[in-house]
Amino acid sequence: MNKRPFADKLIKPTEDSLNRILGKVYAIYLELNERTFGFKKSWRFSPSSGWMQKVHDGKKALYYLIPLNDSFSVSLAVQEKEKMRLLADQAILPMHEQLKNSKRYSEGYALRFSVDNLHSFLPCINLINKLAAMR
Repeated sequence: MNKRPFADKLIKPTEDSLNRILGKVYAIYLELNERTFGFKKSWRFSPSSGWMQKVHDGKKALYYLIPLNDSFSVSLAVQEKEKMRLLADQAILPMHEQLKNSKRYSEGYALRFSVDNLHSFLPCINLINKLAAMR
C-alpha cells in the first residue's frame, strides 16, 4: 500500500501540498472535485488513514478520498437499493462484478478505487456520477 503522506494530524492538506503530493493526478483530483461541485467537502483526520476528504450532502457521504503519493484512493458505500439500480445499469457494465462482490457493512456495500491515471479514474467517476444522480 502506498504510504500516506498526510499522516500528521497537525498538518492539514492545502491545495499547494495536494498539488505537490498528488503530482500527475492532481488534475484528475480537480476534475473529481468539479464533477461533485454540488456536494460539501471537508477534511477529516483518522489515526488509521491520516487526512481524508469527505464529500457529502450534509448527512450522507458520497465518497471519501485519501491522497497518496502520485495517486489517491476513493472509498464509498452504496445502499441495497442503489446497488440493485447500478447492477441494472448497462452503462456501467464493467463495474458489475465489483458491485456483486462488494462486502456489506452497516453503511452499505463497500467499494474502493485506486486512481493513479485517467484509465483508473474512469470507472470511479462513472460510478460516482451515477450514485450522485441517485442521491
